[in-house]
Amino acid sequence: IIEDEVKARLERWLKTDTPLLERLVQFWMNHFTVSAGKTGLVTAAIGAYEREAIRPHILGKFDDMVLAVEQHPVMLIYLDNQSSVGPNSRAGKNGAKGLNENLAREILELHTLGVDGGYTQADVTAFARILTGWIYSDPGNDDLYGGRFTFAPNRHEPGDVTVLGRVYPEAGKEQGEAAIRDFARHPSTARHIATKLARAFVSDDPPPSLVAK
Repeated sequence: IIEDEVKARLERWLKTDTPLLERLVQFWMNHFTVSAGKTGLVTAAIGAYEREAIRPHILGKFDDMVLAVEQHPVMLIYLDNQSSVGPNSRAGKNGAKGLNENLAREILELHTLGVDGGYTQADVTAFARILTGWIYSDPGNDDLYGGRFTFAPNRHEPGDVTVLGRVYPEAGKEQGEAAIRDFARHPSTARHIATKLARAFVSDDPPPSLVAK
């Protein structure tokens, strides 16, 4: 599967009439990177991840792309959110595994604000609580929705949560979506993304005035 995906990608690059858009696809796939060697599921679905989470949004809104990426099964598998369980959720109280911070940390550190974006470890942990319950449905157990993003209330940490000084009221899946949209629109994110775009298209050491613009 991965060999076929790579072949299709190369053929598209060679034949495209819109090379700038393909450059943007490469840029965003690198920004929201996943490793094809993580698991067989990630390897098999990485082409679908590009088609479903990246390509539809390269000329759209950044926060829509971020949400599509973070809710895609490939990202959920790659950053282990499938195993993250709120300590005070129903599943947590029944002895299920605990909190996993990988997805929350990557969203803050790499996908939005950046490593110097002003968040703390407490923000990472709090955000990880918000993201509990974000999983994908197992194709073997769900003939209709198998392989898609879903929200599991029994794994979700209940209650209001404060991240970056803002309180996100308990709202199930929407609690995480609200936080991600805020992070995507944060000034630190704008600076982080603008710097990366300027490096990719202009110079490894882009002029500060260009980044600011």
